[in-house]
Amino acid sequence: MELSPEILFAIGLVASVVVWLLRLVVKNGAELPDWVLTSGVYVVSGVLAFFFNPVALPPFPPFADLAQFIPLFLAWIGDLLVPLSSFAGFAALVYQALLKKILDGVAARFKK
Repeated sequence: MELSPEILFAIGLVASVVVWLLRLVVKNGAELPDWVLTSGVYVVSGVLAFFFNPVALPPFPPFADLAQFIPLFLAWIGDLLVPLSSFAGFAALVYQALLKKILDGVAARFKK
């Protein structure tokens, strides 16, 4: 899968804002743990992926009793995995691109 220019522009813009915020945090003397940066990038990449490729969940089938509910629920979970796996793959792609831009920006800013 290839990222479009619009997505790359949004990733670059978000990465610039994150690098600017990181610079402000470090300038004020606070230390930022690695897990905070990783978690933040995960959340931002998920939001960007949802913004550019929204997920359409399958409708839940109607049921009358528990004997119908269990097999319908299991079938619905199987149908749900298809759009969620596509979304997760796209979010991982956005995460990798965003993290690379952020780390390159942090290295360039703090190298000066």
